[in-house]
Amino acid sequence: MKRTNCTKCHYPVTTCVCDYVSEKVKNRTKIIILQHPDEVNLAKNTVRLLQLQLSDIQVVVGESGSEFASVLMGLPKESTALLYPGESSIDAHDCSLLSPKLTHLVVIDGTWKKTNKIFALTPYLHTLQKISFSAIPENQYRIRKAEQSYSLSTLEAVGHFIHIVDGCDNQPLLHLLNGMIEQQTKFMPDHVKARYFEE
Repeated sequence: MKRTNCTKCHYPVTTCVCDYVSEKVKNRTKIIILQHPDEVNLAKNTVRLLQLQLSDIQVVVGESGSEFASVLMGLPKESTALLYPGESSIDAHDCSLLSPKLTHLVVIDGTWKKTNKIFALTPYLHTLQKISFSAIPENQYRIRKAEQSYSLSTLEAVGHFIHIVDGCDNQPLLHLLNGMIEQQTKFMPDHVKARYFEE
């Protein structure tokens, strides 16, 4: 029997997150998410949460440059950056030094392996200024194991960026993330739940 989804948050009714959604966070920098197809239907994907909570976000699903071209080619290159680590990246705290100011941030959503593949198959991304974090907050996404010690979920990374660069309060995003975690784990046996919440 097919599960019934909530018409507002699109999660299954049994794990609906609507009670955790607050007033939209008005981000100044438009967020463009390039999402790997494998992430779209995952119950734990956090891009869906960003769509519920951010005022200015666009999601494009694909695996290579040809699938993203129509969106990427329309962005103002001089004021668009890619959230991606690397030697040539600048710290998000230094974004105020950029001229002109950033208007768009591109974020790749997927596992590290798939993210790196999307980057490799999308040459246009190589031409963008890269942004990264010199220090990151503690990962709160406890129900999906991080591949790297410095990993953040897409929601946490975007939330950290708009907090630093746009001056937005990212607590509504983190509240929604924690609400989703609570909903996803509420039916777990205690011994299973303990694996995620152990210190």
